[in-house]
Amino acid sequence: MDSQPNTLLLLSGGLDSSALAALLRPQHALYLDYGQRPAHTEQRAAERIATEYGIRLHVATLGIRDFGSGILHDDADAVKDAPSPEWWPYRNQFLATAASALALKTGSEAIALGTVRGDGDRHLDGTEEFYRLLDALVAYQEGGIRISAPAINYTTEELLVAAGLGANIIAETASCHRSNFPCGACPGCWKRQRVLASMNLPGYSWNS
Repeated sequence: MDSQPNTLLLLSGGLDSSALAALLRPQHALYLDYGQRPAHTEQRAAERIATEYGIRLHVATLGIRDFGSGILHDDADAVKDAPSPEWWPYRNQFLATAASALALKTGSEAIALGTVRGDGDRHLDGTEEFYRLLDALVAYQEGGIRISAPAINYTTEELLVAAGLGANIIAETASCHRSNFPCGACPGCWKRQRVLASMNLPGYSWNS
């Protein structure tokens, strides 16, 4: 995967987008607080990753909490048709739209999201078809911004290896869906535990 300095990266501070930061080395990245429960920890992780790779991080608030659901939002029952516990309706579409608008201001040619292989098994906005359609929709509009998911054919393990992330960098990332403190009992924490165990790496280095 080649560097893409003119791509704006949506940087959540998680394993996948942090690995993309190392690989793509974009000039600009965007962290969005859209009302998710772990926003504080995610933002701090994104700031640390951006500093590590010399990326200018833009931080913004996207007011879509009133439209959210799933464990990223609260512990209430998920909405009808929710494909997984963490599903926030149309989240990636909201985030990509906001990032595309910022890309016009920064002079970026494209935006990248940290979707990996297997995400599409949990929700449709993690599929190649979703990104094909979203790319066509955004590129059709003024500015011609392109949408990509460069790691969609990588597993998280493969992506971390390709990026060459060391344990010290991985430890700065955030994965929990429920809380600013790792709950150990959500899909994000389970994935992190599985991935890091398979790579013989430690988990979090900080918990506040």
